[in-house]
Amino acid sequence: MIYEFTFENYRSYKHEASIDFTAKPINEFEDTLIRLNEREGILPVCAIYGPNGGGKSSVIMAIDELRRIVLQPLLQLAFMKKKNEELGEASIEQLSESLKDIHTYSSYYKWDNESINNPTKYSILFEVDDCKYRYEFEINQEEILVENLYMENAGEIEAIFERDEEGVYLCEQLESVDLENMNESLPLLSYISMFKNINVVDRVIRFFLQIKVLNYDKPNLDRRIFVEQIENDKSRVCNVLQSMGIDICDIKVEYNDDGSIEEIYTIHLLSSGEIKTLRLSEESSGTKKIISIIPILLNGIDRNCLFLIDELDAKLHPLLLRKIIELFSNRSINKGTSQLLFTSHDLTTMSKDVFRRDEIWFSAINAYDESVLYSLVDFRKEGGSKPRNDENYSKQYLEGRYGADPYFKKLVNWEVVD
Repeated sequence: MIYEFTFENYRSYKHEASIDFTAKPINEFEDTLIRLNEREGILPVCAIYGPNGGGKSSVIMAIDELRRIVLQPLLQLAFMKKKNEELGEASIEQLSESLKDIHTYSSYYKWDNESINNPTKYSILFEVDDCKYRYEFEINQEEILVENLYMENAGEIEAIFERDEEGVYLCEQLESVDLENMNESLPLLSYISMFKNINVVDRVIRFFLQIKVLNYDKPNLDRRIFVEQIENDKSRVCNVLQSMGIDICDIKVEYNDDGSIEEIYTIHLLSSGEIKTLRLSEESSGTKKIISIIPILLNGIDRNCLFLIDELDAKLHPLLLRKIIELFSNRSINKGTSQLLFTSHDLTTMSKDVFRRDEIWFSAINAYDESVLYSLVDFRKEGGSKPRNDENYSKQYLEGRYGADPYFKKLVNWEVVD
């Protein structure tokens, strides 16, 4: 479960930016929160809105970048399968594919001549098995400058390890770790996990494994993944589809002799009572996306995963998007600590009927050509007033009242004059 993620000097963000899943003390949808105690809660969902080029995707990419930094060394040594028996072959393949392209060393802010010499910084606060951790990582070019791991224990902060340019500190649990042969380009967290079975470190690795980045630019990979999960949970998948108004009552997979997928069929129960069959390829783009995403989400919700999805609303009807959000905000479905962070342009769901004010975030370019990230609940309008929970959020957003105006302030005359 994630509490907060902070980053700096990454893509369009020159200065520090944070996304915070800690619920603010507001009386909105309190029954949707992941409860820490009677007074404190964690948000199950955060949605980021803003103009194209405003930095929405960069927030998701920054978390994914840190995930890649940590997990890539483990994968390269074929250690992932041994360390995490709960991952199936398809999940390993998906993880391997998603970690292939790393752009860490060139992701600094590029609109000035100074940022290339400054480190890109990441800090993530999260919880695993009732243990709270903060992991900090700073890198410049290919040089790791800072790497720290802290754990909160009985209200006190304990340093598990600290690393900077002067050296490394290891807590008593890690004293047996041999650092003499460590490649300095490796994260210390990854190195320890490769060669030692230490619970405090393994729990942190497990958190990064539970971050799922859904990418619909690779449909063939998604097809293999969701088929496995459909086969394992077909009844529930079809029930969810039908609750969304999609008349699919069954999904059948036809295999070749070598076990590869020949064809996927969707079985429709029409209002007339007739049963009709379609190839998945014959379905609309929106239906294909829903069928591919629902099994993965349901499986991840069961496993308390954090989902990162860029432009979740693409090709989806607003009501379907709302149903997906409800999978996380409905505590009878999301009974654990699964969370969703996504970007969107869909304004029909930017509503007090769907979100708490602290679940709505904006990313936009300021007057200095830098992205800034802020939540609706923390925004101050002219005069210093806060947005109220009875406002029409989407209308105010379109009018530029929240500082992330998605439209041109001036129209350009595109006519060609002879």
